[in-house]
Amino acid sequence: MRTHMCEPVDETLNSHPDIQNLAKQVDERCSGLPLALIIISYDMACKTTLRKWKYAIEMLKRYVLPKIENEVFPLLKFSYDNLPDATMKCFLYYCMYPEDYCIPKKRLVEYWFWEGLLNEFDRISEAQMQGDNITNSLLKACLSDNGGEIHGEDHVKMHDVICDMVLWITHEFETTENNLFVKVGAKLFEELDVKA
Repeated sequence: MRTHMCEPVDETLNSHPDIQNLAKQVDERCSGLPLALIIISYDMACKTTLRKWKYAIEMLKRYVLPKIENEVFPLLKFSYDNLPDATMKCFLYYCMYPEDYCIPKKRLVEYWFWEGLLNEFDRISEAQMQGDNITNSLLKACLSDNGGEIHGEDHVKMHDVICDMVLWITHEFETTENNLFVKVGAKLFEELDVKA
C-alpha cells in the first residue's frame, strides 16, 4: 500500500507499529486499484490511532458488494461517506456535468450558493471562500481533478470513474430522499444554459 499512497500517509504509517499491517489489509480490500487506493489513502492519512484504523477497516469491509459493476464504487463511496455534509452535497452537484468537462470553479460555487448548498455566508462574495475550501478539499481527496486555467479562470473536472460513481450514488442513495433531480444516464456533453 505504501507505494500507492500519498506522502502525508508516511507519517501515519509510522505512528504505530501495527498500522503498516492494517494498511496491507486496506490495500487488499482495494484490490490494488490505483484510484481506489489514492482516494482511500487520503481518508486513512488522518487516522493516527490503531483503533481508528481498525474501525475504518471494518467499515470498509461493508462496502464491498458481489456484483462486478459495484466492486469499485462501494470502495470509492467510503471516501464520499467521510466528507463533511456540505461537501457531500456539493460533490453530488458534479453529476450535473459531463465526465471530464472543465467546470469553471467560480460559476460552480455560484450555483452551489443559489441552490442553498453553501450555508456559512449570506453573500455570494463571502460564499466564494466556502466554495473554494470545498473544491480544494475535493481536489485533495482526489474526488475531483484540476481542470487548469481557461480564459483566465480556474476550472475543475471529474475523472470518468468518479463521475460514474456520483451518478451511482445519486441513483442508489440520494434519490430515495428526494434530494436531487437528476436523470441518470442522460450523458450530457456540454453544460446546460439555464435562464432564471
